[in-house]
Amino acid sequence: MTVLRIQLVPRPGQPDFLDLPWDEPLEQWEIDRLAVVERGIGRHVVRFVEYDRVFFALKEIPHELAHREYALLRAMNREGLPAVEVVGVVHRPVLEDVLLTRYLEFSLPLRIVLAHNPVEDVRERIREALAELLIRLHLAGFFWGDCSLSNTLFRRDAGALVAYAVDLETGERHDALSTGQREHDLANAEENIAGELLDLEQELGGGRLGDPFDLASQVREAYERLWAEVTAEEEFTVTDASRLVERMRRLNERGFDVDEVELEETADGTF
Repeated sequence: MTVLRIQLVPRPGQPDFLDLPWDEPLEQWEIDRLAVVERGIGRHVVRFVEYDRVFFALKEIPHELAHREYALLRAMNREGLPAVEVVGVVHRPVLEDVLLTRYLEFSLPLRIVLAHNPVEDVRERIREALAELLIRLHLAGFFWGDCSLSNTLFRRDAGALVAYAVDLETGERHDALSTGQREHDLANAEENIAGELLDLEQELGGGRLGDPFDLASQVREAYERLWAEVTAEEEFTVTDASRLVERMRRLNERGFDVDEVELEETADGTF
């Protein structure tokens, strides 16, 4: 016999969510805990609930997708990657399962950022934020599969935008990604971003972001530049070792921690 099962990640002071009407589809809920939170366009029903001024997102999706995304987000949260914090998953006997995540405070979907806070250099901030998000996921062996503006939240940090992954239903975890996997993720991202920017231009008025296809391709270009900065081998002489220090400084400024540096002497005395 299949029964209701709620699987939660233990957190101090976290609610058990037992007071919610799990026997009803999310779109039919009429409860006091429901909260209105601005969100992007999504293919699934998402509702928000509040417990003691803390908001949680509830997404209704098929069983396999819910547990797949739950496992991926747990792994990402353990590694400190930029993604929403997973809270749990609810398995329901007849209805679709529900994935629970904690609402990312002070974050907004891009269409809301543009509608309420247009800035002159928003193109550059979007480009760099998305490129850095993909780099971090790929370095950790995560294949996203559906990188898009709708699946991303943005939060301001010291004048920049920081991007966080929200939906990872198509994601995969590997020990390391091949060049082909990274290229596939980038191609999907470029296509999705261009399409969504075209929709945003129609919704918010043309000219705000310039050419959507140009911005989408710039995300790829920014990714490729940063990927080379993070992973490329570099040769230098002992007397020119300051180049290594400078490279590490640039990476640290972008928020990347350098865990290990390997120096190997070549036949001609360079490293």
